[in-house]
Amino acid sequence: MTSGRLPSLLLAALLVAAAAAVAILLNVLLLGRASAQNDPVGRLAPGKPMPAAPEWTVRPTHGRVEDRGADD
Repeated sequence: MTSGRLPSLLLAALLVAAAAAVAILLNVLLLGRASAQNDPVGRLAPGKPMPAAPEWTVRPTHGRVEDRGADD
C-alpha cells in the first residue's frame, strides 16, 4: 500500500462512518418522536364491519392440499 492511498482510504472510511452515524441518529430521533405520540393509527374499531374483499381475490383452498410439502 502506498502512502498516497492511505489518506484517501482513511477519508473514505471516515465519510462512511459519519454517514452511518447520521443515519442512526436520525432513526433514533424519528423513533423517539413517533413513540412519544399516543395517537391511534386510522379509525379502526372492533365493532365496525369490514368491507368485502374484491371479486378477483384468490381465496384459500379448503380440504386436502396435494403439493407433497413443496413449501416446507
